[in-house]
Amino acid sequence: MSDIQALQSLNPLVNNAKLREVNFSNDQKTATSAKFGDTIKDFLNAVNNTQQEAGTKVADVVQGKSEDIADAMIAVEESRVSFELMLEIRNKLLESYKEIQRMQV
Repeated sequence: MSDIQALQSLNPLVNNAKLREVNFSNDQKTATSAKFGDTIKDFLNAVNNTQQEAGTKVADVVQGKSEDIADAMIAVEESRVSFELMLEIRNKLLESYKEIQRMQV
């Protein structure tokens, strides 16, 4: 009797998993329709926003508007890491482009 109850308790989980599969397949359709250039543009905008936010927080600390130095340093490090990630992605894209150019058709 306990095995049947255990299986019945799993039934809602299975139904939820099926719903997630449907949602995932719908997300894939919209993800494939998103353009590569738009994705890169969004990423660059996010990096720019983190840079501006870090600059604002540092300026607030320097001007005495804020005394939260730790928050400013965290924002600076986040912007540094996101900028380095952006550079690495750019380098990989350039390497891939050059590799494609070297291919013989």
